Amino acid sequence: MASAPGKVTFYRPGKSFPAVSVTGRHCDLRCDHCQGHYLEGMLPVGSGEQLLVLAQQLEQRGAKGFLLSGGCDPRGKVPLQGFLSAVAGIKARTSLAINVHTGLLDEIDEVRALVSSGADCFSVDIVQDPELIAKGMHLRRGPEDYRRTLELLFAAGAARVAPHICVGLSGESTGGELDSLSLISKFPVGSVVLLAFMPARGTPMSGVKPPTPEHVLEVARAAIAKVHAPVIIGCMRPRGDWRLEVELLRSGVQAMAMPSPRTVRWAEENGMGVKWREECCALHR
Repeated sequence: MASAPGKVTFYRPGKSFPAVSVTGRHCDLRCDHCQGHYLEGMLPVGSGEQLLVLAQQLEQRGAKGFLLSGGCDPRGKVPLQGFLSAVAGIKARTSLAINVHTGLLDEIDEVRALVSSGADCFSVDIVQDPELIAKGMHLRRGPEDYRRTLELLFAAGAARVAPHICVGLSGESTGGELDSLSLISKFPVGSVVLLAFMPARGTPMSGVKPPTPEHVLEVARAAIAKVHAPVIIGCMRPRGDWRLEVELLRSGVQAMAMPSPRTVRWAEENGMGVKWREECCALHR
C-alpha cells in the first residue's frame, strides 16, 4: 500500500456549484440504474436564454459555477448544441466555472463547437463493458464509441477532460472498470473521477447492492497505478464509510468530494495538508 500523500483536496459543491439539466427530467435512455432519478435534483433550463438568466442569478447568490448536464438522446448524447452560445456568453460576462457533461460524441465539428464555448471542463462517463452498454444502458453503441469521444475531445483541443467511472454498475466484476482505466490511461486527461453505484428507488436496479469497499479499493488502486493524473472520489457514491475513505487516501487518492467528518479529522491528525474547495471535483487542479 502506498503511503498517505502529503496533501488532499476536499470538495463540497452544494449550492456553490449546482447541477443544471438542459432536458429537465427527461432522458431517452432510461438506464436501469437511473431512469431519470438523478435529473430530479438538477435545475431545469429549456433554452440558452434561460441558462443565461440562471447563470446571472447563480453568480448573484455567490455560486462558483455549475455542472451543465441533462438526459441523453437515444445515441447517448446530451443535447447541448442549443446552449453553447449561452455558455460562451456566461464565460465572457461572469466568473462562473462550467463543467459540461457531454455524453457520447460523434462529429468533430460539433466537438469543436463544444470546446470553443469556453467551458472549463468536460466530464465523460466511460463504460467498456459491452453487456452493460447494451442491456443496462439501452444503447446501441459499443466500447469503441467511448474511445471515439475521448479522441474527438482532444483532437478539438479540450484543455481539461475528466473521465468518470461508476464502480459497481457491472455487479461484482471489475473487468469493465479495469478496461475503462486502460482506455483512459492512453489520453492526457486532467483527472479520473471514481463514483460508486447507489441503488435508486423505483429503478430496475433498486435491489442491487452497492460495490463492496474491497471492490472500490481495487479499482481506485488500479486507477492510481495506470492513469498519470489525479484520482478523485466523486460525490455520487454511498457515503459515510470513513474507514473506506481513509484507505482511499492512504492508497494515493488526491481529492475527495463530501468526505465524512472522521475522514477529515484523520487527514488533519496525520499531517496531510488539507485544502477545501466549494466547486465540482472534476475541476481539480
